[in-house]
Amino acid sequence: MNKRILALPILLAATSGLAACSGSDASSGGGFATDATFTVAVDSDPGDLNPLVTNLVNAQIVGAYSYDSLLSVDPKTGKLSPFLAQSWTESPTKVTYTLRNNITCADGTPFTAQTAADNLNWIVDPAHKSPRLESVVPSDAKANAKGNVLTVTTSKPRPFMLNNLGAQQMVCEHGLKDPKILRSGSDGTGPFAIDHVVAGDSITLTRRAGYTWGPERSTSETPGIPKTVKIKIAPSPSTRANLLLSGGLNAAMVSGKDEARLTALKSLPSPAMSGMIIYNHYQGLSTADVDVRRALTQAIDLGTLTKIVTGGAGERATSLLSEHPSLCTYDSVSGNLPAYDPDAANRALHAAGASPTITLVYDNSTDTGTAGAEYVAKQWEAAGATVKLDGGDENYVISKTFAAKDPSGWSATLGLNLQTGTPAIYPQYLSGPAAPAGTNFASVDNKDYNSRVSAAARLTGDDACKGWKNAEKALMASADLVPVSVTPYPMYFNGATALYPPVGGVLPGSAIRVLK
Repeated sequence: MNKRILALPILLAATSGLAACSGSDASSGGGFATDATFTVAVDSDPGDLNPLVTNLVNAQIVGAYSYDSLLSVDPKTGKLSPFLAQSWTESPTKVTYTLRNNITCADGTPFTAQTAADNLNWIVDPAHKSPRLESVVPSDAKANAKGNVLTVTTSKPRPFMLNNLGAQQMVCEHGLKDPKILRSGSDGTGPFAIDHVVAGDSITLTRRAGYTWGPERSTSETPGIPKTVKIKIAPSPSTRANLLLSGGLNAAMVSGKDEARLTALKSLPSPAMSGMIIYNHYQGLSTADVDVRRALTQAIDLGTLTKIVTGGAGERATSLLSEHPSLCTYDSVSGNLPAYDPDAANRALHAAGASPTITLVYDNSTDTGTAGAEYVAKQWEAAGATVKLDGGDENYVISKTFAAKDPSGWSATLGLNLQTGTPAIYPQYLSGPAAPAGTNFASVDNKDYNSRVSAAARLTGDDACKGWKNAEKALMASADLVPVSVTPYPMYFNGATALYPPVGGVLPGSAIRVLK
């Protein structure tokens, strides 16, 4: 599993996987259970659970049990469907959401269009330093409410704004006024509320009363909806597989060699980025040189690396968009990344003037992740680089790269995956102020990309997708980062099922059904 960061729609993460329901159903399990417990695993501690201030996948996975969004997405077709909002309109600079009547929070207080507006304005307020700003909510967005209609306007066209705002998990008023309670608690309109959190071990949630607006008409009284949800933190895929087989878990993502033990269980697949090389452009590092980055990329057979990091189950990534469904489908990689040519890589590194020293930070929580890093190091060393491997679990990878206190302490990473189905999210992470002033953690400064982003941001519809494809090409041409592979990660089920596949690893709590 590689660490994923999510700016829902973007995920920064260690690769995990979820799935669509080819899995268990009520008929095979003899019907749905009443007031049961649903136990599921995540691969690392999600940290701060406030959905307004996190961009980690596991925090969003937990949040999906307690918080609803304005819209939901059909995981098969990608079409928007009602959730908290029952209808909507859009133009390049304005979107509206008409909310359902009688939505309540878990504590019984009403959730209104004004509450939704307060959520978005909270994110826009620069004092809150939310990573959702610009990645999900435009910095020039102004949200207001009249009756049950939420209106959001911007000063310039914002592609995909309807989808991005519609995906934000919404907090109730009490949580907005006192965000500290959301770090290890919840205040949302979702079907479950957090009872208690044991750091590094588990999170327990309890079903609320009065929930009537879930997808597929799910309510608090729907057969199979559990009374209790327990989320266990289990970093090891072998441990998760053991717990699934013993009945200690009802659901978990498992990838790699342990999948062979789970063939008797039903599963649901969800594609996710499983391999990505991100180069650090920090001034003074060898990888700040475009010729060095291109040479290092030429030294790697990305097809071979794909087979290694996915255990033969994945395929080459064709863009930075890995979720299914995505708002755009295109190939920005073919013909744009430097092609595999180890001899040319060797010549280019020598032409750069010195043997570069590369610190490769990688996720060592799986055999495939470690093997992938070792393959990359071997190829780079053969090309003339000196490589230091720096491995750790997914939280270690994030602390050394995305949240590094010393931005010069890493040269490249394998296992930190930027993941999204919405291309307009990437500029926040791949341009602008470098960390710590901004979220451009790899100090990328690609002027061609920035120019193409400005052009793409003025477009809508199919033209917008073409514009963002063109912007991504600039990243590939200078080997700023390399999307390696996508894997259809499975979520396995034992004694439970889900109505539809998770998207980007996130499965709404209302989709769960526990079997007898």
